[in-house]
Amino acid sequence: MNITAPWVRPLPDLDAVPASAHEIRGTYCRTTIDLFAEWSTVLGFPELFAHSWDSLGKCLRHVTEDDDTGPVTLVLHNAALLLEDEDPDQLRALLEVLDSVDFGLLLVDDSTDDLRRLAHRMAEAGFDTELLTEE
Repeated sequence: MNITAPWVRPLPDLDAVPASAHEIRGTYCRTTIDLFAEWSTVLGFPELFAHSWDSLGKCLRHVTEDDDTGPVTLVLHNAALLLEDEDPDQLRALLEVLDSVDFGLLLVDDSTDDLRRLAHRMAEAGFDTELLTEE
């Protein structure tokens, strides 16, 4: 069963991105350890962040509750590299956390071919990625 992920979209024109958006580099998210470090730094997680999927979910909820500018927008550059060096279960775990947290929007930025590659990996993890493959 695939889960629809309406919170994932290709990056539109940069002018359409809210000024409050947080930019995350996929080049620093190839492994779970690196992803935790990058997201923690960019989003300002507290020192008690335990570098686990449960803790990531709690910290994302905290960020969304404290953000008075509305839903949090994350821009993921080099998106196809997201957890690329990990077992596919790790991408599924991240997507499940993002799906469970009403954080806002994940804008993915990469070439068309690389977005297709990411869409394929997301589909293998059980997430509907039609928005990433539309022409």
